[in-house]
Amino acid sequence: MFLIILPVILCFLLLAAHFGRAQIFILQYVSILIPFLLFWKTKIASIIIQACLVLAGIEWIRTTFYYARIRIENEEPWLRLAIILGSVAILNFATILVFRTKSMKARFKL
Repeated sequence: MFLIILPVILCFLLLAAHFGRAQIFILQYVSILIPFLLFWKTKIASIIIQACLVLAGIEWIRTTFYYARIRIENEEPWLRLAIILGSVAILNFATILVFRTKSMKARFKL
């Protein structure tokens, strides 16, 4: 079970590091606390976690465009940054599929 929920935990820890770097500490603390909803075995907990993963993916897309625009304006290379941050965004969206596995459906009564 731990290996199944590991991507969820890693996504939120990565998001917490992102918010910490941006000095948005309230969102950093929220990002650290969201994985604890995995202990709450209800449908609403899974919905909250999945919604937060979607919001995290959107935040990574926003961040990608923001930093790419800055690099383009400064005539610096930006493609590698876009690939890395785009991959992180895709990872966040793909992590939602964890909740489609049999064990997670049984755990959260989906």
